[in-house]
Amino acid sequence: MLTSWLEKQRETQINLTTLCGTYRWFYEFPEPGVSEPVDVVYHDSVHNPKGPGYLTITCPPGKNPTLKNITGVVMHFGKEARFTGIKRAKDRQTNLLATNHWEFVSFRWKENYGDSQDDGCSILALEISDDDGDPFVMFRYASPGRGGDTWYLDIAAKKERRPKQYGLSSAEMKRLGMQAQYPEVRAAALAEKLEEEESESESGSDDEGPIGKPRAPSKRKPDSSATDELEVRPKKRKAA
Repeated sequence: MLTSWLEKQRETQINLTTLCGTYRWFYEFPEPGVSEPVDVVYHDSVHNPKGPGYLTITCPPGKNPTLKNITGVVMHFGKEARFTGIKRAKDRQTNLLATNHWEFVSFRWKENYGDSQDDGCSILALEISDDDGDPFVMFRYASPGRGGDTWYLDIAAKKERRPKQYGLSSAEMKRLGMQAQYPEVRAAALAEKLEEEESESESGSDDEGPIGKPRAPSKRKPDSSATDELEVRPKKRKAA
C-alpha cells in the first residue's frame, strides 16, 4: 500500500505540456483511525459519472499552455467541478512559491455537495513516475471541517495515455510501494523521519542565513505512536 515517503512532491519543475492530460483516480489516502486505504477500480469511460474519479487538465489547441489559459474538469464519484487557470501554490512554512504544486485561479463545483468547497483544492506532481516517464499526480480535495476549518483528502492519479488501458502495471505498483511488506514500510518511514530530523538540525533556526529554495509543502510529522504502526500514512490535513 502507498505510504507517506511515496507522496513526496517532485523537486524538478515539470513543463505545462507534460502536466496536461487526463488522470484517473487509483488511490485515496485514508484518514488514520477512520478509514482504510482504497485501491480505486478504473472504469471504462472518462465520461462515466459513476466512475471513481478523474482530473482532466486541458491545454489550448494550437497554443503554448500558460498558467492562465489552462482549463479542466474534476469528477469525484459523480461530483463535478470545472476550473480555469492555475497558479503556483505557496509553501505554508516559508511563504515561497512551491515547485510542482498548483492552486486554481477559478474553481467551482457544479453544485453544493455538502462535503466539498470551491476554495482550497489543488494539484501536485509527485516524485514517482509511471511507465511512460510522466509523474503521478495528486489531487487535493478540500472539504469544510468543524469551526470553519478546512480538511484535505489526497487522491493519487495516473495519466491516461491510451484509450481503455487503465490500471497500474506491476512495475508501477512496485515503485509506488503498493506491494511493500511491513519491514520495508517501517524501515522507509523511520529513515524519512531520521532524515527530516537531521535536516532540521543542520539548518538551525529560521533566522540564521538566507532562505533556501522553495520546499514542498510539509506533511504533519508522525508522532511516536504512529511510527510504531504498520506504516506512516498521509493524513487528511487540517489547514494551519
